[in-house]
Amino acid sequence: MTAAFVATGIATEGNYLKLLKRGNLSREALEEILSDRGARRYHAVRRALAGHPRTPRREALSLVSTLFWRDLAHLSADMRVHPEVRRAADRDLLRRLPDLALAERIDLARTAGRGTLQALRFDAEPRVIAAVLENRFATEPDVLQAAANPDAAPDALAVIAGHPRWRLRPPVRGALLRNRALPTGAALSLLTVSRDRELRELLENPSLAKILRACAERVLAQRRSEV
Repeated sequence: MTAAFVATGIATEGNYLKLLKRGNLSREALEEILSDRGARRYHAVRRALAGHPRTPRREALSLVSTLFWRDLAHLSADMRVHPEVRRAADRDLLRRLPDLALAERIDLARTAGRGTLQALRFDAEPRVIAAVLENRFATEPDVLQAAANPDAAPDALAVIAGHPRWRLRPPVRGALLRNRALPTGAALSLLTVSRDRELRELLENPSLAKILRACAERVLAQRRSEV
């Protein structure tokens, strides 16, 4: 198949990628692309080869280390890719994570799969946390652990507290309100949307800040008076 490309002068990145989109690509054609140095010089082709279901596992794993971080993020988040290859992509991403610029970490947090997301949820940068919250693989347990993290940056906790989706989850609100690093303003905003039961449980915490205790008691009293 690739020999035909070369003979006709159309051995282009786009043509290789069209071939690799075929899930039923023959083993012979796949092996020909794998052995073609011209094809492997394109990083998008290497990514497609690594993620193709018919690529031999050993070959796929060897390709992972040759990819750029964006390609690794793509593999990490593609559920059609074999789990072993996805895990290899996540391991490589985590190894490179300390060297990524802030903008790159934000992009990664928005697009990566769960293996990488579980590390990024503890990032100290609020913009990275904001991206994690929008990731399609983010689950309530992920957000709970980020909200309960005692070493979290206050601004990062405020991002969770202000998120229109996650702030509505009672377990997330509870974890945030129990976290002493949560800024007072963000905590007060959560009290107004908390259920009565949540407020009563919060008041049972002896270490609750005085201002939060007073506000929680005021919210409960106001609700009782409105009944």
